[in-house]
This record gives sequence, C-alpha cells and structure tokens, in this order.
Amino acid sequence: RFFRSENGEGTEMEVFNDSPWETSKLVPLEAKAGTMVVLHGLLPHMSYANRSANTRHAYTMHLIEGTADYPEWNWLQRSPEMPLRGF
Repeated sequence: RFFRSENGEGTEMEVFNDSPWETSKLVPLEAKAGTMVVLHGLLPHMSYANRSANTRHAYTMHLIEGTADYPEWNWLQRSPEMPLRGF
C-alpha cells in the first residue's frame, strides 16, 4: 500500500507479502474496447506491456465512507483549497 512519507514530500510503498505470484494460475480477463473494468483495491491484478500503438487509458476512483477515519499518513491527500467533501 502507498502511504505519505514522514516528511510529506512524496509516497512510499509498504509490501504486505513479497511472495512471487504463481503465474501459471493467472486467468486472463478480456474486455472489448471501451469496457469499464472495476477492481477492488486489494485484488491482485496486473497487465502486460501494451504492445499496440494505442494508448491504454486507466482511471482510478477512490471512495471513502463518510464516517471513516482518514489518516494524515494516507498517500492521497487534498489541499485546503480543494478539500475532500461528500456528495
């Protein structure tokens, strides 16, 4: 997981388990162009290098329960000019 560096100037990565994945058991998930694929943040996932001339777009959406404790060490922080807010 990512977390904010103690000096607040970047992020660091904490690895929970550095055991290699057994790639022989991976299952490919093919999707047509334009398809949205939603993955839970804790689901191991990967993709191989894009060998086409077309860009592979990826978007990330972070949802946070309104009553959740949101620690200052979380890597994703908003500036005071653009604070986190509800819908």
